[in-house]
Amino acid sequence: MYLFIVCGLKFVSSYNNKKVTGVLGSSVNFTWAFSGGNVDLVQWGTKKDGVFVFQQLLVIVTKDTTTITNTDPPYSGRVSGVWNGSSPGRATFSLNAIQKADERSYMCNLATKRLGVPVFDLVRLLVVGE
Repeated sequence: MYLFIVCGLKFVSSYNNKKVTGVLGSSVNFTWAFSGGNVDLVQWGTKKDGVFVFQQLLVIVTKDTTTITNTDPPYSGRVSGVWNGSSPGRATFSLNAIQKADERSYMCNLATKRLGVPVFDLVRLLVVGE
């Protein structure tokens, strides 16, 4: 299990490295709900193989803003994110126009100003033909 709990901060809905299937050319949403602690931002991106860090950080959302961090191909214009900052929190990240190369692990990370240990969850996207 890839769930870390610090200062009461936890995912109340997690993928726990499960697989999600997306259809080539379509869109997929990844949604996480969380509670506890004082979340300052939620990050989403591709996971680096073998370690629990981002290969590519794609989107950062706060209660007030969304920042697309990767504007270069292959993700340019295809990613977005929103966060309902209410309690419990809920963040949704979207990947549009799915390509076969998008088949990989994606990671969601919760961050607070006081957090020393990462709180994250993983999901694996499988891409199937039309």
